[in-house]
Amino acid sequence: MTTDSNNPWAGIEKLISGFSVVRVDSEHPHDFFWGKDTCGAFLLLLEIDEQNLEFLEDNAVDLKGVRTDIRFNHSTGEHFFILCLQNKEDADIFHRLCIDLIERTKDAEDQKAALNIIHIRLKRWRSFLSRKTSHLLTAQEVHGLYAELEFLYICLSKTDEQRVVIEGWQGPHGGPHDYVLGDYAVEVKSVSDSQKNIVRISSENQLVTHLERLYLQVFFLAEFHDCSRGLSLNQMVDKVRSEIRDTDNKDLFDSRLYETGYIELKDYDTPCYSVTQQRTFEVLGEFPRITPDALSDGLTNVSYDLMLNSLEGYVCDFPFDGGGK
Repeated sequence: MTTDSNNPWAGIEKLISGFSVVRVDSEHPHDFFWGKDTCGAFLLLLEIDEQNLEFLEDNAVDLKGVRTDIRFNHSTGEHFFILCLQNKEDADIFHRLCIDLIERTKDAEDQKAALNIIHIRLKRWRSFLSRKTSHLLTAQEVHGLYAELEFLYICLSKTDEQRVVIEGWQGPHGGPHDYVLGDYAVEVKSVSDSQKNIVRISSENQLVTHLERLYLQVFFLAEFHDCSRGLSLNQMVDKVRSEIRDTDNKDLFDSRLYETGYIELKDYDTPCYSVTQQRTFEVLGEFPRITPDALSDGLTNVSYDLMLNSLEGYVCDFPFDGGGK
């Protein structure tokens, strides 16, 4: 039986009893199956050995919208670990979850190692799935993430110390700055055609730091809906990931991505973006900004627009020089 790569459940028939399955990949070292139950719900099944049942029972992970179960097939004597999608409207996200588990376990030496990997990945997915009702980033969030990834890619391409750069990406943690790299911090902003020369500063704390230096890095983005030029958000993620040489660092990068609310979905295949210009400003001295010290008592959470044409005296070189590549 063959299945559609974008919907592997499309060719699987619903049975009156039990479940109908098709092997995911005959060359995969572990026995994954796409399946449907008697209600037609989408399933991912992994055949497991009896000695690993206790591990699964002791390390169960509850997922929003996905039910996990262990099933015994009395006719064949096989045990299965099963993920069952509760709402078919979330099929695209569920498919990405399944692909993630399948891909991550390809190099697992044995079934116990594979189950450990699955346990870790499901905990990360639990965080993502519970974050908000809508799993899609807003257009503004997409622009901001694209710019942060552009900055990350440039820095990764300039250094052999890639983990330092990825660990320095603090934005996904909700840190005070998008990047903290040694003794300086960087705020990354995107500017689209509709914004022209204005960037939004989200709080009175965003352009202050206890570190030695602070930079404002601005990327000007052109947007293309036919994707004849530029890269989509999904493509930009792939571009950054391909620049990362170490597997553990790729995992760290993926972990940061989950924290931003991003997961690879077809919705992010368009639009595409191209960086038409980038400018770096050093925040120091009389740089125009609102700081906590400048606010009257009782005021907080102030946001404001910053005109970039007022910053010509603060233009400087790109803040990251690599220092070793």
